[in-house]
Amino acid sequence: MIPNGGAVASRLQPVDVARIAEQAGAEGLWPSDHLLMVDKPIDYYPYSDDGHLTWDVTDDYLETLLCCAAMAAVTTKAVVGPAVMILPQRNVLQVAKEAATIDRISNGRFILGVGSGWNIPEMEAFGYPFKGRTKRFEEQLAVLADAWSGRPQAFEGEQIRIDPDLVLHPRPTNGKEVPILVGGMVAPALKRAARAGGWMAISAAHIWDLEAMASSMQIYRDSCAELGTVARPVLKLHSVPDTQHLVTDIVRESLEKLGFLHVIVDPPWGTSTDAGAEMIGSLSEFFSGEPITRFWA
Repeated sequence: MIPNGGAVASRLQPVDVARIAEQAGAEGLWPSDHLLMVDKPIDYYPYSDDGHLTWDVTDDYLETLLCCAAMAAVTTKAVVGPAVMILPQRNVLQVAKEAATIDRISNGRFILGVGSGWNIPEMEAFGYPFKGRTKRFEEQLAVLADAWSGRPQAFEGEQIRIDPDLVLHPRPTNGKEVPILVGGMVAPALKRAARAGGWMAISAAHIWDLEAMASSMQIYRDSCAELGTVARPVLKLHSVPDTQHLVTDIVRESLEKLGFLHVIVDPPWGTSTDAGAEMIGSLSEFFSGEPITRFWA
């Protein structure tokens, strides 16, 4: 992961961290996503033990797609992509345009990680209702797949409407699609991931459960088999300095026992850039030397 929010991002530029990460051998550069924060207490953040945010709402939070574009411009091999971008609080045609543009300027090194979101006041601040977001998300995924044809068809859904006779260029580098990873761990999210073309599982070192993840993986693979789609699972693994000694074994289990194609790790950039690069280098035995976008070729 490349920090684009919080105290670390306030003192380290994502482009500088991206260069260091790629030089250390990183095969993916993944920022996170929030468009704004609301200065109210939150006790339902899904990635902390107590449900509270792990950063101050006044910390800098750089926009994820702009970070991806900037990182693509200063690197040559690593894939870039948001992990994950909250799609239901954005205009889907604008996202299609931005994603295809980054894909083109990166020469096919972009993967669009998307999720349905958890932050109620953030989504509603942009005029998008939180209730019903999953239906909107599903309609947006369908529109994205069609929009990259260059001529999105007219669409009339429950929440999304696309006018006829639209032209949306550029088209993606491969002529058909920008690779998509749908983030989430509940069964409906796994089904959406199977339909969209790829899954981003999300876990953390302190709560890692091999059996539970194996169960989720089976649901995902069964959904792919049912739909006749290709399984492309990727894991995003959160960690903090106190749990980073667990990361190597979790990465090995994820790749060798569960069949993940790629694991996104959380280097200790807050400690120092040297510590972050050292962690990446310590995982070199797992590097494939080839971009994961090859699984969409």
